[in-house]
Parts: sequence; C-alpha cells; structure tokens
Amino acid sequence: MSHIASPNAPGGSEGTTSPTRAQPSVPTGHGDSSSHPGDSLAARDTDGGTTVTSEASSPSPSAGTTPGDLHAAWTRTALTPDGGPSRPVSPSRPETPEAPTADHEPSLSIDPALSALPKPERDDTPSAGSDTNTDESSDLPPPPPAEQLVVIPDKKNPDEELVLGPDGEPLEDTSYVLDDPALGLDDDAPGPSTASGADAGTEPVAIPYQPDAGSLRVLRSIAVRSEPRQDAPPLGTVAQDMRILWKSETAMRGPECDAWVEIQPRGWVCERYLERNFREPRVRDLPRLREGELTPGTYARVVGKRVRAYPSLALARTRRKGILLKGSVTVKLRGQVRVGRRTFWRTTDGQYLEARVLREYRPSTFVGVDAEQLSELSAPFAWAQSRTKPSASVEVKTAPDAKAARETVLPPRTLVAVKELSADGRWVLIAENHWVSRDDLHVAWFSHAPPGVEPGARWVDVDLDAQVLVAYEGERPVYATLISSGKPGTDTPEGLFRVWIKFAEADMTGNGTAGNDTYRVATVPWTMFFEQDYALHTAYWHDRFGEPTSHGCVNLAPRDAKALYGWASPEVPTGWSMVHATQDAPGSWVRIRGQARIPVKERKVRVATSTRTLR
Repeated sequence: MSHIASPNAPGGSEGTTSPTRAQPSVPTGHGDSSSHPGDSLAARDTDGGTTVTSEASSPSPSAGTTPGDLHAAWTRTALTPDGGPSRPVSPSRPETPEAPTADHEPSLSIDPALSALPKPERDDTPSAGSDTNTDESSDLPPPPPAEQLVVIPDKKNPDEELVLGPDGEPLEDTSYVLDDPALGLDDDAPGPSTASGADAGTEPVAIPYQPDAGSLRVLRSIAVRSEPRQDAPPLGTVAQDMRILWKSETAMRGPECDAWVEIQPRGWVCERYLERNFREPRVRDLPRLREGELTPGTYARVVGKRVRAYPSLALARTRRKGILLKGSVTVKLRGQVRVGRRTFWRTTDGQYLEARVLREYRPSTFVGVDAEQLSELSAPFAWAQSRTKPSASVEVKTAPDAKAARETVLPPRTLVAVKELSADGRWVLIAENHWVSRDDLHVAWFSHAPPGVEPGARWVDVDLDAQVLVAYEGERPVYATLISSGKPGTDTPEGLFRVWIKFAEADMTGNGTAGNDTYRVATVPWTMFFEQDYALHTAYWHDRFGEPTSHGCVNLAPRDAKALYGWASPEVPTGWSMVHATQDAPGSWVRIRGQARIPVKERKVRVATSTRTLR
C-alpha cells in the first residue's frame, strides 16, 4: 500500500496526500465466489520447436484429466504453510465436453510455440551492501547514455540557476498534478468585487472563440474539467508543453475564468493555461520512453548515512543548505553535470545529489505472455520458479518422489504445461516421466468473470497464491504474467474492485505506520489505483516477480505494466498524464483472490540494482 504524493493538492495545499474518490458500486460478494459454467480454451495444434527434455513426444493425459479436474484436485490437495487446509479459491473454467487427445496436446513440457518467446531472465545482482563484484556483461543492449546538462549559476544568488538540456533549451522540471489549485485571478486582472451580485455565481456564458493559431500549447500540467467551471469534476490532466486542438468556435465565460476552452478529445481547460501557437498539434504518449529503455529514464537508490539533497549545483558543490533525506529514498535522475572530478546528478524535482551516494536500478526484463501467445498454449500452464530459491534452476524428476532420479533442470520462469497431479498432490506432470514439485510452479488458472462484470468487459484476475495475473476481455484471456503482491503485514486486499484513476507516473511514499517502512519512491510509471491507494504499477527496483514482497500494491515488471496500462479502462488520451474513471468511462474490474504463500526459509532481500557507483 502506497501513498501518492501530490505536488498540488486540491485547494492549493502542498504535501503528501492519498487520492480521494467516490466509491464505485461493487456487486455483493468477492470475486472468489462461484463462476459461470462454460467452455475452456482449447490448445492449438503444434509441432516441432525446441524443448528442454530428451523425449521426442508426450502422451495425452489419462482419461478425465481435464483443466477442470486438475483445478479441483489442486484445490483439494492444497496445503497452507502450516500444513492445514487451504482457503477456498475461485473454480477454474469447466472442461470441454470432449476429453483432450494427443493431437491437441503440446509435445513436451515446454510447448513448441514457446521456443520463439523471449528466454526467461532474472536479475541476480547481489543486494545493496554486498562487496561481491558482478559481471557487467549482458546480452541486452546498453541503456541510453545519460543526458549531459549545462548549469549556469546566478553568482549573486546561489539558490538560482539556469539549466540547459542536451538540446541547449532551458530545462523545466514538470510534475503531474492530481488537481489544479484554485484558479486565482492575475494581479493585473479585475478582482471579484467588479462583478455585480447578479453576475456572481451565474452559469457560464457562451462567447466567440476563433484563435488565429495552429494549436494551443499547454503552459503547465493542468486538470481537464468535465464542465466549464472550476468546481466541475476533473476528467484528468493534460501535460505541460502538449500542443492541442480546440473543439468549437465557442468558449464559455464564467466567474472564475474569462474563457473556458473545450479541447479535443474531451473536457474543458481555462484559457489562461493555454498559449496560442502557430505550429501543428503535437501530443505524445506518457511517460515518454527513449529507444532501448524499459522505463522512462534512470532511477537510483540513495545510499549512505545522513545524505543531503541540494536545491542548486552551487550549493551542492559547497555542501550548503542541503535537505537531509530520511528512510529509503529512490530518485529519478534527469541528467548529470561534471564539475572537475566530481559528478552530480539532477533529479526530476530539481535537486542535486553527488554520484557517489547513488546506486542505479536495472529494471527487470521479464515479460508475460500476450493474447497471441496464450492462444498457442495448453490450459493450464505455469511458470517454473522455486518459491524458496527463486533464482535457482528447477529440478525435474523421473517420478513423483523427492528421492527419484533427476531428469533435467529448468531455468527459472520457464513456461511448462500442467498435465496431471500426483495422488498426494505434491508433484505435477509436465511431460512423460517429467515431474516437478508443486511448490516450484506458478499456475495460470483460467476462470470466468465474477458476477457483476459486464459481458465483454476488460477485467483483471490476480491469484495471490500463485502470484499470477490474468487479464480478460469478457471470457477470453488476453494477457498473463507473474506479479509481486503484499508481504506479511502489508497484505494486498482481497475482493472485487475497479480502477478509479490512472497515472502515467506517480510518486509514492510510506510513513512507517501499519508495519510499513519509511520510504519515498520517485515517479512510479504506469500506475492504476483500484482500491483507495492500492495500485497495480511498475516495480523498477526489484526482479522478484512470483514472490510476495510489496507494501500491498500489485507489482508488475515494466513491460507488463506498460501493456496493461494501455489496455485497461479508462482510456488515457494521448498527451494526458492522468485520467479519472467516470460513470461514462468506468475503470476495468480487478478481482484479487487467494492467499499469498510465504517461503518458510527466510532469505535476504535482493534488489535489482548494480553495485557500482554512478559516475
């Protein structure tokens, strides 16, 4: 569970707040109630492809071993970490009327169709504080080079400076605001006293609006209103420097604004925040990614004791007027400045930190499977990844017995078929004479939409026990991936929810209460809040997907978060940094069910960060 830091909260107050909203109507009962009957997805015929075993073919499961039977057996034999019975889970899709045949089954434990998928990768860099040297070589392309900034200080005022970006243009630190402050009048504009009592509080009046311009440039990130008045519900936020179009030749004049302009594709913005521009319209998807980037920019963790951030380069060089950073702090880096032998990084909020106190995060390259890939997989399937040693290879036995001979090993996060369950429920057949421990599999069980979800609606199913997310369009699964949910003490809430607000990027904080650590995480990309301040979002700071390790939110690998952010409702207009769900454009449903399983053996937390100092 995280709190979003709003730089400009409603009413003009500053500080850290949690977003507020009107609660959507939710059907009675949670998503782990009974599902509708129906047909399961059938696997496509496949042949050929690379496998990890020496067998040439695999027989079909025994008669009656269907996805529905497998799930029923899985549920009956499930055990909690203390050995007791598991909590009930949502039933999977019922089986097809006809039992599957050998012609419709994948040939081995890995479907042949998977041979073309990206190979599973994990970031196994040691945790912070480790003195172990790491091999920097990788098959991945190197990240884009850091942007070099030019800082021109004001000699009379060390707090002021002019910062130029790589293109030589002044750098502006922009922020995505939850709402705009009260629309105060300009100093040289007539005050409210000039309006007569009859005019004060009246409805907006239509006025002609025919600007001689090619577009309207947004002067600052500003809320887009549903109606031409200050107290109208916000639809979202259009980002600074976007060049947008107006919709009609009529604007609306009201007590708070001389001209409310209706913009494309929807909503109203006060003209005082728009500048007429001769250039063509230009809007971009947010957040912006440079070629080769997994996340929008460079992120780093602050290390060391009593580290201070400085408001200008001049003050950073002399170590004066620094702000003491408390708790765990993650920053997003805007660019670097070299001064002699010292290197300073400028953060996106305009502060400076010396490179020696920063450790760069390397985001996870893991990615789930999309609709096309899902259509080629058997149901159910699983990711092979140990719960006690997630970075270790997974052993495959010749029989469902821990003492059986080892047939082979699978790299972590290998996709495998789930064919049959052993009598004691502890082993899973993935191919002929190839058995894997149940605890080493994260199974994607397909299920029906919970009651109340509209036919054809986009919804997300999060299985806390398996640490797996499956996205659906109606009854059709279109995406599946591993997630990281809340750890003990900061559990992810169960139930049926709706996405109520989406942010291209959002700062998140923890204040040390309710079992949380004190932390501040900068600009988390592709964030979707579904219940108060619980969200689905990117986790660029770890590669522990498949393990419960968050503060309550549902963590996703960067490519998964980006794909789901663009797919889920409500749709975010291009150039907008935030959007609210509304009655006309409701958010996607999110069902969270099950209970996260925690490995009995404690292990040291690993973060996806290099051990080298930023230079």
